[in-house]
Amino acid sequence: MRSNHALRRRAGFAALYVSGKLVGSGRWRAFQATTSHGKPTGVRLRGVTKRLEHKLFSAGALPSIARRADPKPGGHWKGPNGGRNRGAKVDAQLTRLINAGPSAWKNVAHVYVLTRIVLTALRERGLEPVVAQRVVLSEAHRIGTAADIVCYSASQNRLVVVELKCGHDHGRKASATLHGRACAMRAPFSKVSDCVVHRHLAQLAVTRELLLRETALLTKLAELGVGVAVDGLLLYANDEGAEFFALDTWWQKRSAKLLATLA
Repeated sequence: MRSNHALRRRAGFAALYVSGKLVGSGRWRAFQATTSHGKPTGVRLRGVTKRLEHKLFSAGALPSIARRADPKPGGHWKGPNGGRNRGAKVDAQLTRLINAGPSAWKNVAHVYVLTRIVLTALRERGLEPVVAQRVVLSEAHRIGTAADIVCYSASQNRLVVVELKCGHDHGRKASATLHGRACAMRAPFSKVSDCVVHRHLAQLAVTRELLLRETALLTKLAELGVGVAVDGLLLYANDEGAEFFALDTWWQKRSAKLLATLA
C-alpha cells in the first residue's frame, strides 16, 4: 500500500496538466496558453522544431544512414511513411495510457511492441510516468512545445523530462556534412557536432528549460516535498530495445542561452 505522502504527491501532480495546448490543424497548428478552465488564451506560438532548424542546426545534410530507418515488422507499417505512422501510433497510445494512469493499462486490448519497450525501459530506470505530451511554452519567447513524457524519479525525488524518439536506428552520432566537411552546430552549441543525438538533446534542453520557468508549478512541487530540480533524458526506442542519453550539466548550463537564441 502506498503511503499517504506518496498518494498526496501523486494527486498533486495534477498541476502538471495545466499550461497550454496544441490548437489548429495543418499549417495553422500552434501552441497556445490556457486558462484555469482549459480554454485557449493569448497569442499562438510556433513550435520548437522549425526554430531549431533555422537558428541552431548547420546548413549541412545528415548522412543517408542517419536519415534511413530499418524496415518495420508488420504489413500495416510498410510503405514510405510506415515508420512515421508507427511512431505516431505509439506516441498516441503512450499518451492515452500514461494520462489515464497505471490502473487503465490492464484494460487495453492491444499494446504495441514499442509501447511495451518504452514503459519497460522507464520502469527499469526507476521512472514513474506522470503525464505525456505536456505542453510547455513561453509567450515572451513566442515559442512552445510538448514534453513527450514527464516522469517522477523516487530515488532522486525530482521530475525527469523524457524526449522520446522511435526509430533513428543508425548513425545517430554521424555528423552532417557540407562540401565534404563535418559540421558543428551554431552558438551556443558550436563546440558539438551537428548530428541526430545533439539535435534531439537541443530539443530536450529547450523543453526542460521551459518547464523550469513555470514558477507556480515548482512552488506546488516544493509544497509536496518534490525537489525543484528537473532532469532530462533522451530515449531512443526500436525493436532491438531502448537507449538513453542524459541531458548533462554542459547542456543544461546553455539551455537558457539557447532559448534566448530561438526568440
